[in-house]
Amino acid sequence: MDLSTEFSRLLRCKVANTKANAKYSDKIYLPASYLASLLDSRNRTTRQNGRQAQSAIQRRWQRSNQQERTADISDYIDGDGSQLPSPLIFRLVRKTDMLSRNSSNSSKPGPIYCGVREFSCEEDHVALPEWILGSAELTAGDSISVEFVRPEKGTFAQLQALEAAAADVGDLRALLESHMRTNLTALSIGESFKVPVGGIDHPLTFTVTALEPMDAVDIVDTDLSVDIVHTNNVMSSSKRSGGSSSISDELAPGTSQEITVSAGQSRVFQLHVPAQIKSTDILVTCRPGEDASICASRILRNVDILDNTWFDYSLPSQQPKQIHINQSELPSGSNTIFVAIVGFTSICHASVKVQFDAQPTPKQTQLSNAATAGEAAEKTCENCGSNIPLLRFAMHQAVCERHNIKCPRCTRVFKRGSEEYKQHWHCEICNQAGVQSDQEKHMYFYHQPQTCSCDPACSYESRVELAAHRRAECPERLIECRYCHIIVPQGPPATSLEAKLSSQHEHEWDCGNRSIPCAKCKAYVGIRQVQTHMKLHEMKEQIARANMVPCANRECMRERGDNPLGLCGICFGPLYSGQYDPDNQKLLKRLARNMHIQLTNGCGSKQCRNPHCASGRANSGNSASLSQTEAAAKLVPVLKAYAPLATATNGQSQIDYSSIDLHLCV
Repeated sequence: MDLSTEFSRLLRCKVANTKANAKYSDKIYLPASYLASLLDSRNRTTRQNGRQAQSAIQRRWQRSNQQERTADISDYIDGDGSQLPSPLIFRLVRKTDMLSRNSSNSSKPGPIYCGVREFSCEEDHVALPEWILGSAELTAGDSISVEFVRPEKGTFAQLQALEAAAADVGDLRALLESHMRTNLTALSIGESFKVPVGGIDHPLTFTVTALEPMDAVDIVDTDLSVDIVHTNNVMSSSKRSGGSSSISDELAPGTSQEITVSAGQSRVFQLHVPAQIKSTDILVTCRPGEDASICASRILRNVDILDNTWFDYSLPSQQPKQIHINQSELPSGSNTIFVAIVGFTSICHASVKVQFDAQPTPKQTQLSNAATAGEAAEKTCENCGSNIPLLRFAMHQAVCERHNIKCPRCTRVFKRGSEEYKQHWHCEICNQAGVQSDQEKHMYFYHQPQTCSCDPACSYESRVELAAHRRAECPERLIECRYCHIIVPQGPPATSLEAKLSSQHEHEWDCGNRSIPCAKCKAYVGIRQVQTHMKLHEMKEQIARANMVPCANRECMRERGDNPLGLCGICFGPLYSGQYDPDNQKLLKRLARNMHIQLTNGCGSKQCRNPHCASGRANSGNSASLSQTEAAAKLVPVLKAYAPLATATNGQSQIDYSSIDLHLCV
């Protein structure tokens, strides 16, 4: 069914200058004159409809009675024509296709339905996002007809994923829901839209293959059922090549796994950490002359040299490489870690080992140079820095200066002429100490300026500083949103003070602003305030329990009900009767009979411990039974306390239920 056009205007295309978070939105920019013309057109339509409605009212009055003459013009006009609907939806049609819109032989894409962001574009132009220009096969300067239409609310949509990477997205439905809610206004059959995915270079493309109830629908503020289908050429990640973040294997604790990795390449492993584990240590030992770095993350698409949560960039001479992870660093409910071993030398053979709750290695105690009782005086050797007893200092100094040499920059002592001393090296920039083979990796990580892809002006002096930026405040940092639970870039920091205090960036702040109905009170509450709102319900319940008036039965802890005996509904149930009893005489007789039977015969329960019950006394080892007279005597205080029910008109208000010694088995 084709939608009728309420207003249209021919405009020239231009590329919209959109923000990064709105790059794949379907909202366009129109000139202010378009809005003015649209309002004028609707006002003219309203006045015309008003005249037609007035004529209809006059004709109706002529043939109706006096009661029917209370009709109003609003009965014939659907709403105020001067007010525009929300959302505003427009259809974009190429000028060359306007005459052949209904032609089925056209190979070019059909019209595109979109929303509007602002009426701030320059005159006679419409600014479109770049992806819409590509989908519609338009270029800047082309003429298109922008038509105002009003499609129905959508109820069903079938989407087809065109990229193989869609199979690797954990919760594809949640990703689509988040993108469509914040970026799309309308859908049409045959339309293709793009969805950015954190950690994947190119956005995923989806094509709309089916819609209900029309070929173009409004998807704002509607319950849309979505069916996702994949193309036949979608391959699993294990069959695809070139994926640096594909999982190679799973790490098992307590066993060493031998791996081989080339320079610049990475091997990614999956590690499951049990919930009861307090700490996890990942150790990588490389062969002499070979080196690799180790990094780990909770997100598969976020584990690399620059994108990680835990890392070890230690120099080749520092073996083994180690990452220590405490259980407190893992979020609640998360027990999966992705570990990447990134090669630095041309080829690296390494062994990977995982230890759970490993005890810290005790520091080796150094030999004490304490003097004996007769050699208490000491002197420090200027060459090696050791404390030497005075009696042996001259001999030590002669031997030490002949065999040992001290580095003037780090005061480390080496054997004179040794290979270790020849390989000793210091960085000329930061004075870092190591061996000659450490220089290349040290310069690579600590002294090569880098620029972050999030902003050309965001530059750092080293890869280590860039990694720290991408690990914390970078807008491209991948996070698992605490509200929608999908992996997305965190975005720039939110501007509000509350967001800064809660350490939330743009995505989580916007996502938390959505409202959902409370399961208890049905009031709409922001997702961010759900926990606080539910705690308020819990506090109200606690206050209600604290102020609860207890049942008059001493064996019961329930709340008192609305009955003459002051019992709860459970305790009063066996005493209830539908007979007419205005003076409660029959009720008191039933109470006396039940209590007498309980005192003489018992309730029959083997778990009863009520001392005012024959069964309770027997279960407690007291076999003495009460006679009929003794049982009747115990009834007298209770019946006297309830006497105002039968003697006074408002006797219930004269009873002190807390003083009644009533013990009924429940």
